[in-house]
Amino acid sequence: MTLSEPEILPWDRQDREPEKAYGYFVLYRDLGRTRTVAKVATEVNKSRDYLHKLATAWKWVQRAQAWDREEDRLYVEGLAEQRRDMAKRHARISSALQAKIVARLQTIDASKLSPGDIARWLEVATRVERLALGLPDSTTSHTGPDGGPIRAEVEQMSAAQRGDFFRALMAEAAARAGQGSPTSGSGDPAGDDEQEESAGAAASEE
Repeated sequence: MTLSEPEILPWDRQDREPEKAYGYFVLYRDLGRTRTVAKVATEVNKSRDYLHKLATAWKWVQRAQAWDREEDRLYVEGLAEQRRDMAKRHARISSALQAKIVARLQTIDASKLSPGDIARWLEVATRVERLALGLPDSTTSHTGPDGGPIRAEVEQMSAAQRGDFFRALMAEAAARAGQGSPTSGSGDPAGDDEQEESAGAAASEE
């Protein structure tokens, strides 16, 4: 059983292509998209006519274009991988941030929060996660002068409704951070410290 010969790619040395001719092509190829035969001629101190004949015989233009397309493909793949890594990092940061927010929310008296405070808590709890998922960087689109529909709705709530809304916000933030439903009241200080330590460890991984 014989192994098949490796494929000769356009930018590789071609069958029966002289080594010196291939070296001239490599110089031409690596000049980038502003490449010209004249630039190669100047660099190697050869006549343009001679190099133009080589370029025509060995199809420098087509081979260099194939090289450019491959470089573009590799760049796009690398960029996509970097974006995936960035999204993962942002998701870890978001999880750590949300865990800290949940721990802090458990110590806050909802009756003392203003509508603006609640709107800001909701924005902080979700903004980084939305960015990591590629969603719009806003939870208050079509905003009014006071910060948008979320705040406007809160301002219309009674004190009891506002407390219910805040507790629902705590539950949502806890679920997003993977903490489960937080209990009402001030929360256990020891548990607060433990959650903050866990969140700090998650952030330090980054």
